Amino acid sequence: MKEPRYIPVSKLLVLDDQKDKDQAALQSLAKEIKLQGLGDGMDAMEVFTRLGRVRKIRDKDLVTITIDHELEDVVEIFSRLNRRGTRVTEADIYLGVVAARAPGWVRTTFLPYLGTLGDAGFRVNPNLLFRTVTAVGVKKVRFKEIADDFWNQTSILPHWQRTTRSWENMVAKFCEYGILSNDPMPTEAALVTMIALADKFPGENFDPAVYWFLQASRFQRYSGSSATSLEEDLRDVQEGDSLVGAVKRLVRRFPVTTPLEADDFLRDYGDARFGRFLLYLLVYRNRAVDWDEKGNRISFEGVDLLADFRPQWHHIFPKKFLEGNYNGDRIDALANIAVIGPTINIRISAKDPMDYIQRYRVAPDKLAQQFIEEDIAQLTVENYETWLHTRAERLARPATAFWQRWGGMFSREQNPSAQSAVARFRNNALTACEKVRHWSR
Repeated sequence: MKEPRYIPVSKLLVLDDQKDKDQAALQSLAKEIKLQGLGDGMDAMEVFTRLGRVRKIRDKDLVTITIDHELEDVVEIFSRLNRRGTRVTEADIYLGVVAARAPGWVRTTFLPYLGTLGDAGFRVNPNLLFRTVTAVGVKKVRFKEIADDFWNQTSILPHWQRTTRSWENMVAKFCEYGILSNDPMPTEAALVTMIALADKFPGENFDPAVYWFLQASRFQRYSGSSATSLEEDLRDVQEGDSLVGAVKRLVRRFPVTTPLEADDFLRDYGDARFGRFLLYLLVYRNRAVDWDEKGNRISFEGVDLLADFRPQWHHIFPKKFLEGNYNGDRIDALANIAVIGPTINIRISAKDPMDYIQRYRVAPDKLAQQFIEEDIAQLTVENYETWLHTRAERLARPATAFWQRWGGMFSREQNPSAQSAVARFRNNALTACEKVRHWSR
């Protein structure tokens, strides 16, 4: 926009009200704002006064306190002083320490790599990425327990290189199973353990690690004290003699044989983050085609996987169809949700909410790929409750089989047939994953 609707603060801070030239520049700016018809209710002099108030920021005193203590004491002091201000995490503080000890590294290497991960679909926060560095380097995530010399440039840079290699390997492995972004993940904290596994066992089949990731997501491993749980898991990784051995140690905390039931798919989809994640994986594995005119497979563009694919959750029976007949928890049940791509915007008619099936040519085979067998456009409101329970049961069966498949992948000696099925699945995905595999190049 050419008109000065927004004035950069930097343009005002360079002005000195003791200089006639700068005073004239401020007056000229105020007149220009009024000539553009901006600043309703103010004349040019009031605009000039307000701009001057902003300019006076440069004259304010900034109080600094220099302290000379051990690093841990400095962090504690800052945390206490900042308790009533903007939330600053422990990782933020230690990242500042690294910036001081490795000049330029944070600005030229660490922060740009966050952008690289984002381009690959994993828009993680700096704290999580920083935690993966310490997890790889010293198997800890409590920064105050890490030796002071770890933060020196000569120490941290080799750990950083191992960390980035592990991220690249993990993203490539995730893509083979249709996990193309961190958006649908129930928990991101589990990525720290995943990076530790990828670092310690770089040449091994990564499937058992993905199996553990799903179990940790299902049973909300990091819903409590994540630091305590993470360090327990990092010890298990360190003590494992192989990837399978480490995963066996990790999954012993979960009732992994507990089957998924229809009731798991009757929960509100807004609260069931793992349920949504699992639904997407089931639909992806079923090779479901999107409901738009292009007819691409979910998470694909032609034959190529889409980096940063983020599934959309569509009510199969629209809210307008059900409102007034069922309460919210039944309308928003996970069993009433289909997975579609982000480009299709299904418009629901208020007059006939179910007409979108015909309008968007959602053929029976597309419905079947989402575990929907009936001609739902012909069902009445009274049939909805029965249909909902039927689809919940229909989802529970492949979900349990999917779980057993992952378990078979985890214990090769117990289920060789499952291993051969997994091998076929992975081989089919390799070509499609090739572009995402080289995302960092």
